Amino acid sequence: MATFVFDLDMTLLDTSLLERWRERQQWSQVRRQIGTARPFATGKLAPHDLPARLKENGHDIAVVTSSPRWYANRLIEDFKIITDVVVAWDDTELHKPDPEPINMALEQLGADPEQSCLVGDSIVDVQACYHAGIVSIGAGWGVRSFEEFSSAAPDVLLRKPSSLLRFNELDRGGYLAEVLCAGKTPKVHRGSFLPCGFPPRYYSLGRYFKTEDPRHAGSALAASLLDLKSRDRSAKALGHALVAFIRRLGWTPDFVVPVPSKPNQARNRFEAVLNAAEPRLGGDTEVDVDGLTCVREIQGYKRMRPFERSAAVRGAFESNYDWDGRKVLLLDDVLTTGATAEECARVLSANNASEVRVVALGRDQHSFASRTCPECRRPMRIRTNRYTNEKFWGCSGYPKYCENTEDI
Repeated sequence: MATFVFDLDMTLLDTSLLERWRERQQWSQVRRQIGTARPFATGKLAPHDLPARLKENGHDIAVVTSSPRWYANRLIEDFKIITDVVVAWDDTELHKPDPEPINMALEQLGADPEQSCLVGDSIVDVQACYHAGIVSIGAGWGVRSFEEFSSAAPDVLLRKPSSLLRFNELDRGGYLAEVLCAGKTPKVHRGSFLPCGFPPRYYSLGRYFKTEDPRHAGSALAASLLDLKSRDRSAKALGHALVAFIRRLGWTPDFVVPVPSKPNQARNRFEAVLNAAEPRLGGDTEVDVDGLTCVREIQGYKRMRPFERSAAVRGAFESNYDWDGRKVLLLDDVLTTGATAEECARVLSANNASEVRVVALGRDQHSFASRTCPECRRPMRIRTNRYTNEKFWGCSGYPKYCENTEDI
C-alpha cells in the first residue's frame, strides 16, 4: 500500500486568515486567531477528510508541517484529522524544502519512498519531495499564486481532493504533454495542464527541465521539445496533447495560431504539431500557421532579464489579418518569462481578436539540484554521449577550461 504525507496549512485546512501571522512567526497572535481556520469548500469531500478515507483503504498517513507542534496538534484535534505520524517544526533541525521532515515521517512509518507521495500547496513542498525522492502532488485547491507555483510544479496537480482517491491512476494523471510524450494514454482531468497565471490567460501542457537540471535526463517532454527544433518525430503526441487540452478547457477558440519562427529560421517547429491536431479539433476551430510573422531578429534574447525581454520584443511581430472579433489560442513551445507570448497576444488583440489565450507545450522550471565540478568549481551540466545517447555530468568549462565528467 502507498504512504500519503500531507502538508497541513492550505492543504488539509484553509488557514489563509492566519497566514500573515504564521509568516511573521507571531505565534501569540496565531493562538488568539486559530479559530479562523476552516475547511475548504471543495464539494462533497473536504481535504481534511482525505486521510480518513485513505486510512480506510489501508494506507499509512503522515502530516508534515513547518508550523509548531502545539498548533498542528490543535488543528488535527479540532478537525478530527486521522494520521499515524505528525512531524512538526519542533521535531527536526532542518525544515522544508530540506527533506529531513519527510524522511523522519517515512522512517517512523517504515515506509518505502518509492511507494510514497506528499500532497502540498507550495514550492517548498515540491522541492522537499524532490530531495526526499518521493512523488509530489499539488493541492490545487490551496495554491494562492499559480504564476509562482507553475515554475516549480509538482509531478501531479489535483484540482479536486476526491481525485486523490483514484491514486492507481496517478501515473496517467500527469500533465498531458508529459504523459503522451512518454507513450502513455492520459487520464484527463482539471489538473492535466498547468494554469500559469500570466495575463492574458496562460496555460502549459507540461514542465520543461533545463539541461543542467537532473530531471532533464528522464523527461520525455524535454527530449521531445528539443527534438522538435529539427524534426517532427514528437509532433503527433504534442498535437494530441493540444487537442485534449482544448477539449478539457471548456473554451473553444476560433483559431489556433503559433508564435512565429524567427526570420533566419526556415523551419516552422509548430507546423507538424498543428497538422496533427487539426483533424481532431472539429469544425469550430481553424489552424492558421501564418497568422503571425516575426519581422526582425532579437539578438541576445536568452541572456536578457525579464524587463529587458519585454522591451526587446516590442514591435517584433506583425499580423496581416483582421481577426474580426474571433477568439485566438496562441501556441508557444516553452514559457519562460512570457514576454514573447505577451507581445504576440498584444498584436493579435490590436488586430481585432476578441480574446487571446496562450498555451505552451512546456513551462520552464526552476532547477532544484545542481552539481559543482570538483576540479574547477564551475557548475556542471547534464550532457549526452553522441555515440551511446547516455546522459552524464559534464563540466560547463568543457573543452576550453576543464574536461571533468561524472556518472549521472
